[in-house]
Amino acid sequence: MIRVRFAPSPTGNLHIGTLRTALFTWLFARRHKGVVVLRIEDTDMQRSSTEFEVNIFEGLEWFGLDNDEGPREGGEYGPYRQSERIEAGIYSGYIETLLASGHAYYCFDTAKELSVERDAAMATGVPYKYSRKALELSEGEVKAKLDAGEAYTIRFKMPDSGWLKYKDMVRGKIAFDNSLISDFVIMKSDGTPSYNFAVVVDDLAMKISHVIRGEDHISNMPRQAAVFAALGATLPEYGHLPMILGPDKAKLSKRHGATSVTEYRDQGFYSPALFNYLSLLGWSPEGQEEFFTKDEIVSLFSTDRVAKANAVFDQRKLTWMNGQYLRRLDVETYEAVILEHLDAGLKADIEVLGDDALSKALLAVRGNLEVLNDINTYGAVFVKTQKEYESDIAEISFSESNIDVLTRFRAILKPEGFSRESFDAGMAVVLEQTGLGKGAVFLPIRLAVSGQKAGPHLGDFAEVVGVETILARLSYVISLT
Repeated sequence: MIRVRFAPSPTGNLHIGTLRTALFTWLFARRHKGVVVLRIEDTDMQRSSTEFEVNIFEGLEWFGLDNDEGPREGGEYGPYRQSERIEAGIYSGYIETLLASGHAYYCFDTAKELSVERDAAMATGVPYKYSRKALELSEGEVKAKLDAGEAYTIRFKMPDSGWLKYKDMVRGKIAFDNSLISDFVIMKSDGTPSYNFAVVVDDLAMKISHVIRGEDHISNMPRQAAVFAALGATLPEYGHLPMILGPDKAKLSKRHGATSVTEYRDQGFYSPALFNYLSLLGWSPEGQEEFFTKDEIVSLFSTDRVAKANAVFDQRKLTWMNGQYLRRLDVETYEAVILEHLDAGLKADIEVLGDDALSKALLAVRGNLEVLNDINTYGAVFVKTQKEYESDIAEISFSESNIDVLTRFRAILKPEGFSRESFDAGMAVVLEQTGLGKGAVFLPIRLAVSGQKAGPHLGDFAEVVGVETILARLSYVISLT
């Protein structure tokens, strides 16, 4: 049974890089009918917070990633928060096992003593490795120090020789020289486990078979693999994902976009669009198609097609894709999604215009939307007050040619049998009468009837606000000359 885990630390909000790791982990599990485990790695007690944990849950839920086991779902291998696992004494048992087998030892060196060692190594240009002077202590000396209450850590004893070799699901063959790796702390002086120890214990206890994570964790492999070996356990299969960079090829940061996943939600991004876009950051199916449903992505996903090169997160491309998604939705789904982002007051004002005015307005601006929140910007054009309209017109200059176009159009437009089609037909007649280009005809009409340079299709706009308003506005602009 394939079992994967997504293991964020609640020391900050869920961001795009972490979400991409969660996504690829989820896709791999769902592709192979496996189990997804959510584990909260909150051993950093000072920086971890419930607020960040809630943000992680909210981001994953909005994005559409469900878990089979986790803090909220429960499961056979819980608890699923490392802080709760510390309280349950889970790590202590493994520490005792490693101490008894000689794979771990007590270290009483002070921070100052260790700093002197590091400085000495730096002075000679040699990579620092712990001197292991704590191993020179006899059992009696260790016991005496423990009985005296001296502060200590527990270090893992790395193999003195040999190589760690494994085949990464993304990067292929990777090897590390064990002799270059320093003995590292597995239990800190405050009694909490270190990352490289806790993650091994948890993956082992939770029967994790595959681990997909960022390439920054490659350097942790020799330490974690050594602990697995010391515990007599089989190493899971690993896949290390490339980094996500901004368009400037710098490490992704808040200057490249939102600082958290929930900010994308709040800005009005449609989660299936972000799901599609993020899936293609570092992975590509065969062919040139860019738009896929969630089920299609699951069926196509393979670590064989995950790139080794870094991926580039382009906010403009995401925004474009989001707009394309909104235009591809069926009408019922589109209206349901967009109404969640429409201001209640604006909604009420549009509904006053007629029984089906709201539905027509929502569809009229569909082609203008990039994100869902745009509905409040483009929707406002339907309910401008006369004062707001006149203020907009005061900022616009109309030429003699513009006025001629408006005059001709007003003469053609009739209240009887008015419709979107008759509005469009009237503009076509003006085009023929004047011999002008479309821009020279359509733009002045748009400016006159809406007070803005861009917006919904003019015929759709006219149907919502009504022919009386259209005729009155045309007359108003003409009267200004």
